[in-house]
Amino acid sequence: MILAGCSGQTIPVEEGGTAAVQPALSGANLNKGPLSFPTGFMTSVKTYGAVGDGVTDDTAAIQKALSDGRSNASGDYYGVPKALYFPPGTYLVSNTLQWVGCCVTLQGSGSSSSIIRLAPDSGGFNNTSAPKPMILTPLGNQSFRQNVWDLGLTIGSGNPGATAITYVSNNIGSIHNVFVKSEDGKGHAGIDLTQHYAGPLMIRNTEIQGFDVGIDLQNAEYSATMEGITLTSQNIAGIRNSNQLINIRGLTSTNKVPAITNSGGFVVLLDGTLSGGVATVPAIETDNTMFVRNVSSSGYEATLQDTSTSTPTLHKGTLTHLVVGTPSTLTGTASSTNGLDLAVQETPSFTSTSLSDWAVFTPKWYGDTSGLQTVLNSGKHTVYFPFAAYFSYNEADVTVPDTVDRIVGFSSVVNTGAGTNGGGIRFVVTSNSTQPLIIEQFGYGIKIDHRGSRPVVLKDAFITNYASYPGAGKLFLEDIGINSFNIQKGQQAFVRQLDNEILATKISNLGGSLWILGLKTEKAGTVINTASGGQTELLGGLIYPAVPVSSSQPAFISTDAQTSYIYKESVYCLGCGYSIQVQETRSGVTQEITSPNNKSFRMPLFVGYK
Repeated sequence: MILAGCSGQTIPVEEGGTAAVQPALSGANLNKGPLSFPTGFMTSVKTYGAVGDGVTDDTAAIQKALSDGRSNASGDYYGVPKALYFPPGTYLVSNTLQWVGCCVTLQGSGSSSSIIRLAPDSGGFNNTSAPKPMILTPLGNQSFRQNVWDLGLTIGSGNPGATAITYVSNNIGSIHNVFVKSEDGKGHAGIDLTQHYAGPLMIRNTEIQGFDVGIDLQNAEYSATMEGITLTSQNIAGIRNSNQLINIRGLTSTNKVPAITNSGGFVVLLDGTLSGGVATVPAIETDNTMFVRNVSSSGYEATLQDTSTSTPTLHKGTLTHLVVGTPSTLTGTASSTNGLDLAVQETPSFTSTSLSDWAVFTPKWYGDTSGLQTVLNSGKHTVYFPFAAYFSYNEADVTVPDTVDRIVGFSSVVNTGAGTNGGGIRFVVTSNSTQPLIIEQFGYGIKIDHRGSRPVVLKDAFITNYASYPGAGKLFLEDIGINSFNIQKGQQAFVRQLDNEILATKISNLGGSLWILGLKTEKAGTVINTASGGQTELLGGLIYPAVPVSSSQPAFISTDAQTSYIYKESVYCLGCGYSIQVQETRSGVTQEITSPNNKSFRMPLFVGYK
């Protein structure tokens, strides 16, 4: 059975109707700082001579810090990451800050406490036809784990050709708790994602004020997920998207220009408040696929203008649900316009301002993990690994007690050996505490055994292995790379920006509840297999096999389950696509949605529930 999922049909739903089931998430809620960090957790840029007084030109000092140990422009620095701390202050620069290689973290002390500011009227930043970034990450598709956290990025007046940051990160990497500002409102873009192969990446809890465009996106790969975004006073558009897949939740825009323009792209937008418009301009302009839920506008001509067909359509009022494209279903009785609408829970956080409540893990030698369990048992609420490259030849299994609320690696990596179970560190969670356990900021080398009902939060990390067991508690994933994993019966999982590139079934939902905002996969293998009454809602996915896929291999399998999927598939080689997009079995009867395996595919919405 073939049911097309390509764009070309707009189905408005409950336009101007009652509020959506889900509670709305507003825009950014910045932590201005100063944040508390233990001494020596990262190398400070002041070690290299940066002053941070807002007067001294710190360009050379910061560039020295970024370039230290990275003389090979084509070098592989995957196992040699870099993390730099910007203590409270304003760091004046006059030229582009850039580096070579992957895996660099710029860590500030708060969005208003640590500020990198481009000096007014800086040379080379005045040409609007050739925009120049204040910060430039490496480009290409090997720019892994590039992070900008807890900083202010300010463009001084008189720099109309400036971009605050031209950003590429692959697989994982995020901009988080960042305030991006143009002092005179001018400048090309706050965040530029127009370079090839940007993503998958995440932008969360970020505010952008001024510039022609707040967030500028281009090219079809590899997707961006955004949550908690505030945009104000842009000159052309809040978000300008061309061809990219973007997944947004919690957008607040105050603009006279459109909050979003989408040309050829694929946009998922949940919980948007778009205000400040003028009566001659729509809040959203789109000529291609969109899924919209719980979005309102004020002042604008309409909330959304759809030009994807020969007859442009204006949609006014609150858009409770709207699909630009053709939804698909195999059940015959389900609504063809609403997603599964699973209840969403926010990612828990834990912050301890008392540094006396932190315990440090310090190996006696490279490869020593013998003292880690003792540190975990110290009674401290936060256990941290000072930024470094650690090593565990044999797998180190440690049990996390109830007293530990957070384990943070500060962008460290744990290199593994050929010893027991391939080395690495395995954190075993047997507790039934209701207090979430947060494990975050590890490049790789971390494994998790989730045996108890205690909620587990994994953030900003590549997780080598996550194993859940019957009775496992809630799981929260945010900006995570991971191999195959299971959701147990009765378990709830809330996922924001996930990358999975294993040649096998990537996610198995064995009867739990799985909510995903932003997913990118590579290689063949079923993307999600949902069974035994499980519920799966995918809100924005980029399926990118990049290798030949068996004609009998479905992308999504549902067996006596409830599902809804929104995704696109990119295909660039013969046979490198899924012939079976969705395989659904109910009461022993199997139906399929198929497509040519040599062409890209779009699924604006698949409804697989009753």
